[in-house]
Amino acid sequence: MSHTPIRPAQPFDEKWIAQALNGFIEGSGHWGPGTLAVFTEVGGYLTGSGEEAPARYRGWNWYRFIGRCGAVALRASSFHVQDHLREVQLAMLDVWAETPFADPEVRARMRTGVLELADKNTHATRTHDGAVVALHGLGAGRDGQRFVELRTGTAQPPAPGRITATEPVPAAGWDTPDRLRRLVHLVRQKGPAPWDRAAAAVLAERTGLSRAGAALLLAGIPDVKYGYRGLDAEARKVMGLKQSEAEAGERELAALRVAERLDLLADVLPADPEQLWLEGGQLALAERIAEAWRRQQGVRPAVPESTLAVAAEHSDIRMAPAAVCAVFADPAREPRLTRDPDTRLRVNSISGGGWEGGEGFRFRELLAVVCDAVDWVYAELPEGDPVRRGVPETVRLLRERLAHPELLLSARGRSLRGRTVADLLPGFPGALPYLDAAEPLAHPTLDDGLVVVSEAGFDRRGEREAPGVYFRPGRYGADERSRRLEAVVDAEDSHLALVRRLRGPEFERIVQRITEGSLPPGGYESDPRLSAPKVVEEVAATTGLESDAATLYLQLLALPVPTDRRIRRFNRWTPAHHKAVAAALVEAGLAVADRRARAGRGVFLPGDWAGGDKFYPPMETWKAGLLGVRVIGAKVCSRPVVGPLPELFARAWRTRPH
Repeated sequence: MSHTPIRPAQPFDEKWIAQALNGFIEGSGHWGPGTLAVFTEVGGYLTGSGEEAPARYRGWNWYRFIGRCGAVALRASSFHVQDHLREVQLAMLDVWAETPFADPEVRARMRTGVLELADKNTHATRTHDGAVVALHGLGAGRDGQRFVELRTGTAQPPAPGRITATEPVPAAGWDTPDRLRRLVHLVRQKGPAPWDRAAAAVLAERTGLSRAGAALLLAGIPDVKYGYRGLDAEARKVMGLKQSEAEAGERELAALRVAERLDLLADVLPADPEQLWLEGGQLALAERIAEAWRRQQGVRPAVPESTLAVAAEHSDIRMAPAAVCAVFADPAREPRLTRDPDTRLRVNSISGGGWEGGEGFRFRELLAVVCDAVDWVYAELPEGDPVRRGVPETVRLLRERLAHPELLLSARGRSLRGRTVADLLPGFPGALPYLDAAEPLAHPTLDDGLVVVSEAGFDRRGEREAPGVYFRPGRYGADERSRRLEAVVDAEDSHLALVRRLRGPEFERIVQRITEGSLPPGGYESDPRLSAPKVVEEVAATTGLESDAATLYLQLLALPVPTDRRIRRFNRWTPAHHKAVAAALVEAGLAVADRRARAGRGVFLPGDWAGGDKFYPPMETWKAGLLGVRVIGAKVCSRPVVGPLPELFARAWRTRPH
């Protein structure tokens, strides 16, 4: 167990409150100087000690901290927090301890919910039976605004409007006045609690989180919203995390909503806060967090750290690496794969047109993730890996969802800006208005059974937005309606293209290769000695190269990102052996030695080169043609689609540049 030295405290400055509470709050623009005073003002008004109605427009949705301030206390005790932010957290706990929100007996008579104000100028009411305060001047959706109520009599206190929803606040909980004061005193006296890497490892083991994700959870979920980075280089060093690992861990926990984070960490601290500073205190904390995680999130399947490291290399995937791995490792636990989503169109509050709702949006995200990830899961993970082994079942379940006749997907149509349903209707003979909406839509629609078009509203300049184009993949095939759809949808990067690929023969052959288990345990499909041995033999016989040099030559020809690190992993080569093999290729004139930006390797095929960026890898221009990559102005502008590697190695050898 390592201890972090106490740092000198910096003066408390409430302007840092949004950064200090990152990840535990929403609407950071409404968190600033004066927010802590609002806690006291509202508490005083509810209990009767304050006469005037409290101020508004500060601390968006701060009611979530009632019964859950233990999450802030955990972060305030963690070593990684910068001094000026820790002082804000401690100040908040000091203030909170003096409010009725920290008293379990008072909380037992509280509730929160949503109300519609009867008079916009009256947001608080109080009688001898209690008080009700609407907390913020902005609405909480169409149904009204959030309120907090405290009963002090036998009858229900009157509200400043119509209450449309209610829920209790946590009465029992860690955050009592004594515990809050005690923790603040200990942090100021002893400094932050010591960090224990072993405790983070236990948390990872018991939750299925990555090592980085577990470490960040144990540290109170450092957050990176609003331009503030939660971990600096010193903190990463103490935790034993590389920057890429820390970023992957941040993405892994980013899926947790604010309310989930607060509920998760509300009651994990020990009854006696001093236990955090004692031997074994962090381990006990990790065990309590693990239990809370299992109750809320369940246990993710165990994924090797080596697999998570490979996943983290693919930063273009839309989900956190650990979350992607969890989907493939245990697809039956992923609700989006096992339950048909409700994708009926509903009103888009931004454009005024239609959209397929939150369930549809999340399903589209999963579709894109699976289609993008299958290539590297298949090619870069070894035989026997649980993530790779789960590809066939993941694909099967996803195809089941796509077969549902009523599923709607956004098609990402070609530029139809300014077009109306009346303009488009002649191109969809027999189409009728769309009648299956979840709520009445604000604009005209058309529906030909396969394609649904929802007219959009106007932008700020008064110009009509492009209409929403949707399709039912379960009805997509080779008929005339499908050809009409293809005429208005982008060929690349569309959800229609993803559906075609998922159902296509190349995808099926990838699934078949994994199902067959044709590789030896621990072997990689990206090693042509295992996946295409006859091609390796032909290369060696034709060029006179040794088998290993022929192998590397094929990998340079075919693999989209043959970095030195990946080649050594696939082929199980030492750096010295790899260097010798590469030198043989250069000597034979089949490769050139060079250093190129973002390439991660030292040898290249002769010929032109196309640069890349964060999302698209650089590569030889010839190879871009082999992999179907679009190159514009000597720069890669699209993602390579690899397909079955035995076929790709053979095709690369047949069409190689001479």
